[in-house]
Amino acid sequence: MAHEHPAPSVHHLVPGFGADRAAHYDAQASIALAGVHAAYELGVSALTAQLDGHDTASLLFVGLGTGAELVPYTRFDVPGWRFTGVEPSDAMLAVARKRLEAEGLLSRTHLHVGELHTLPAGPPFDGAQLMGVLHHVEGEEARLELLREVTRRLKPGAPLVLGCRVGKDPELTNVELRRGRAYGIPLDELERRRQLFAMMRPIESDAALFEMFARTGLVAPRPIFVSLQYKVFLARFEPGAAG
Repeated sequence: MAHEHPAPSVHHLVPGFGADRAAHYDAQASIALAGVHAAYELGVSALTAQLDGHDTASLLFVGLGTGAELVPYTRFDVPGWRFTGVEPSDAMLAVARKRLEAEGLLSRTHLHVGELHTLPAGPPFDGAQLMGVLHHVEGEEARLELLREVTRRLKPGAPLVLGCRVGKDPELTNVELRRGRAYGIPLDELERRRQLFAMMRPIESDAALFEMFARTGLVAPRPIFVSLQYKVFLARFEPGAAG
């Protein structure tokens, strides 16, 4: 059955991901990221392709959120696979718990409330996914440390799917905001988002992201999904390759 463990100390609620947003997060995400469900499905497609033939596998999901990224596993015929979802927000995991129960996935999903470093040590995972998390981490060193924390928990050769915002193109930001207006987001909220985008410091480029990959033993990155300034890559962990 699913288990939930609080962090060893009181964890901080992630700003913007509390109870007031959790119930509406998926609807908002489908507007903010065109093709979000395709991104989730392609993440599952990539991991199952890399681990094809494994009757059993354990996968780590960092920043599980509402659990939507696990749902595609219901149609990929991997009944022996087990999942660990790490998420700092209790409110987001409450939504995930209900969703995974409805989809028949809760019984093979371990839910952990807290940041990744609070997850107790255990056997290394066969693969991992980090979707929509890295661009929320401020500073290159902190981003590198998160990637290292993920790879410390992986088997050699394990695949990783990572999705994040890459680059800061004002023209593409305008496309995002114009799309939001078409979906009924009020003008004052769009202006607030424009200001947030202006302050955001995402990974500068594919090359900058690949450099972080190389420094943490992640090799052979391949793009599997692109939606404006959001990109998803498939890479592989090779411990000896860390630079």
